[in-house]
Amino acid sequence: MARRVKFTQAGRDRFLAVLRETANVSAAARAAGISRSRAYQVKDSDPEFAAAWVEALDEALDALEAEALRRAAKGVETPVFYQGRECGSVTRYSDALTMFMLRAHRPEKYSQAGGRDQDQGPAGVILEMNLSGDPDPEGEKD
Repeated sequence: MARRVKFTQAGRDRFLAVLRETANVSAAARAAGISRSRAYQVKDSDPEFAAAWVEALDEALDALEAEALRRAAKGVETPVFYQGRECGSVTRYSDALTMFMLRAHRPEKYSQAGGRDQDQGPAGVILEMNLSGDPDPEGEKD
């Protein structure tokens, strides 16, 4: 029979602190001296710990979101080299990260469908595609 490791209050505090910092359950469990599965067992059996877990993870994800937004809006300074020597820097922005943030926070406006049904174009015009190569797939002649 497997020995159940005691998960002390100090261990729980350590777990939650690392989870809050990293958003990584495995790293938090290692820091607390328990297995990942033990952490989940305690979470499933202790509603107070489960709530603290959710709160810690939310804080970690808020920090990641803030960093993603900063990188998208303010960019990242990247060094420029000439003949092996750093001669300056450029600010690089990520269009993909910007679009990701917009889609996450304003899906009604920036989702893939643009807030419309996927088979509709601008102003709700229904789009039809003819992939058969036949210029008149319905057999209608003008």
